[in-house]
Amino acid sequence: MRVFIFFLFMCCYCFSANASQEEKCISVATYGAIPDDGKDDTEALRRAVEYCRKHVGVTLKIPSGVYCLRDSRAIQLEEDVLSGKMGNDPEKTIFTPYYPYVRGLDFSGSDSLVVDAQGAVLLCEGWMEPISLNDCHNVTIKGLTIDYKRKPLSQGIIQQVKEESFTVKFDDRREITENIPITRMTIWDDECDGFYGSAFYFPERKLLGNNLVEFKAQIPARLQGAKLAALHSFHFRPAILIQNSKQITLDGVTIHSQPGMGIVGFDSSDIFLYHLSVTPAPGYQFSTNTDATHFACCRGVIRFDGCFFHGQGDDATNVHGYYHSIKELKDGYATLKLEAPTFTHAQVTDVPQVGDKMELVRISTLVPEGEYEVLDVKHAGKSVEVRVRLNGDIPSNIHDYYLFNVSKLPRLEFVRNVVWGQMARGVLVKTRGVLIEGNVFRGCSGSAIHVGAESYWKEGTFSKDVTIVGNVILNCGSSGGTFGASGIAVGIDAPDTELTKLHENMIIRDNTIITNQNNECGIAVYNARNVKLSNNRIEGCQKEIVFHSVEGVTMK
Repeated sequence: MRVFIFFLFMCCYCFSANASQEEKCISVATYGAIPDDGKDDTEALRRAVEYCRKHVGVTLKIPSGVYCLRDSRAIQLEEDVLSGKMGNDPEKTIFTPYYPYVRGLDFSGSDSLVVDAQGAVLLCEGWMEPISLNDCHNVTIKGLTIDYKRKPLSQGIIQQVKEESFTVKFDDRREITENIPITRMTIWDDECDGFYGSAFYFPERKLLGNNLVEFKAQIPARLQGAKLAALHSFHFRPAILIQNSKQITLDGVTIHSQPGMGIVGFDSSDIFLYHLSVTPAPGYQFSTNTDATHFACCRGVIRFDGCFFHGQGDDATNVHGYYHSIKELKDGYATLKLEAPTFTHAQVTDVPQVGDKMELVRISTLVPEGEYEVLDVKHAGKSVEVRVRLNGDIPSNIHDYYLFNVSKLPRLEFVRNVVWGQMARGVLVKTRGVLIEGNVFRGCSGSAIHVGAESYWKEGTFSKDVTIVGNVILNCGSSGGTFGASGIAVGIDAPDTELTKLHENMIIRDNTIITNQNNECGIAVYNARNVKLSNNRIEGCQKEIVFHSVEGVTMK
């Protein structure tokens, strides 16, 4: 009898354990999402995601194949933009604080989730944010590809180059009309195996019929036959948003296109990107409309390892915090407002936390002149202003200063990556504790690596403890580069930098910089102290290294 009862107990236990195991591992197929059948998978995918949000420790299987992610509101937005209803610069409308948008798959609130999507493609219809990770903890996404059925850019080939104009034959995937916005055009230049140094903003056009368009601008005759991208927006929502989240890993994720950035990380900590690929879809030379990745106001560590970036419309990554204007001192509180040209790239307010450290920064030089601890925070709803009470008095001449939250500065590790051909910089660094090692940069229109706060964008701060070692940089800086540097530029963008020495404790060694662009220099070091340079090989520049406003520099 005892044996029978034990046997019955074990059977019940095993059945319960198996059922529990099945609940921890689900497939989108269970909810009706079948790849490659040409049907709309949106509702089935969203039901599977909703299960993940409500249950801790789930593994979500998305079998390989193409899934249609379609939303009528996102399609309407796309149509409104492309018909010209948002004007010639849609960003001014659709990329503003708290502007409503569509979340494709909203994983917000998920805990200990693994999305196993090796070989799965989300083919989006309508301008949206395909993946939202808000208030998430310990989430891993493996192998997912994000693309758009209709790309947010049009691609063409330069047919003829005249003295004051050139003509482009666009492919038949989209008709170029008088009203469709063309915010910027970029050209793939085989001479540098990357982007041509000049981009063309809001170009004047003349329709010649059969999708042949003449643009008024001067380009070299050698660019006849080159591929060209006409963007229909600047910034919009990213392909993947990581916001207010911790311990996020993207492994083997691919992003082919997005009407905005590839990945935006905001107010999050510990983000790991392994084998991320931001690259054009087959048949295209261009990928995301703006940055491949962008991280602001984060903590912990951000690590890129073995990633590949190709053809995006701005930096491969930009890591920074924000300079906040001080608008008012009242009742013991300072009212702060971010007056960056495009606000935060998550389009929500940057709100400090109690206990954060904030530096008082002189606007003219970006030199810190004091540090405070945040004792209390007041922020209401969707207000772009936030009030903070600090443990000290702020000078009354508040319009001479910014406040900068130094607690929201992550360590950046950018190792073993390839950045091949895009607008602007490869890596833009405005944080402290940085390792850039063993990467290949090729054909960036700007300097391959730029370390520097930028007051115009309200993005900072100056960097400390930066190691740039063992990188290969080829034909970068076709636009001239920051401070004329093809390879590495260190400096400060501020109204008065003549005597400013801010960047501190830098090692730049064993880097190879070769260019056919005849840049002013390979490495430019401005506004820095305690910099060690050694064993850097530089070819094709007018000068190897230039300095301005530095101290404590050693060279080998």
